[in-house]
Amino acid sequence: MRILQDAGCTVVPVTLPSMDYALPCYYVLACAEAASNLQRYDGVKYGFRADNVRTLEDMYTQTRGQGFGAEVKRRIMIGCFVLSHGYYDAYYTKAQKVRSMIRQEFQDIFHHVDVLLTPTTPTPAFSLDSPSKDPVAMYWNDILTVPVNIGNACAISVPAGVSPQGLPMGLQIIAPAMHEQRLFQYGHIIEQSITMPPLPF
Repeated sequence: MRILQDAGCTVVPVTLPSMDYALPCYYVLACAEAASNLQRYDGVKYGFRADNVRTLEDMYTQTRGQGFGAEVKRRIMIGCFVLSHGYYDAYYTKAQKVRSMIRQEFQDIFHHVDVLLTPTTPTPAFSLDSPSKDPVAMYWNDILTVPVNIGNACAISVPAGVSPQGLPMGLQIIAPAMHEQRLFQYGHIIEQSITMPPLPF
């Protein structure tokens, strides 16, 4: 904050109440869209096709089984569930309404500020020695970035120092849609003022 204040910016706290619902909203919508868009990849017209299959059903199941990774399969299953009969209105329709609320909050807040500043993730980067294998923990780390994806805004993440354990941390700058020049302007100020230590690779 002090870096931007020294550069002549006025820093004010703001609240976006609907952000509490952004993460579940995003995963309902993203998984539904993934399930819908990836159904065409069956080995007939698009993408990978499994070898040594005997029947059409074998080709479908083996192609999709071999061609999609664990995370893609997980999202397809969630997406098929939220789009299924009896659950469409309970999940997908409600998520669309929440998306509209989040977009409206972003529009309202950008009448008062040029950009928003948040951490990129709630924790520093995962250690290369012990990356998380828990998908829920990985999804939870998206909590501060997914509102941009559904809120009709744009964002950039810039290095913002390291944790006491020496793991890098990021700072997210959010601007209204089609105002990327603000991201580059503010990002440049921050990058010029923060010295990152050399990271061992």
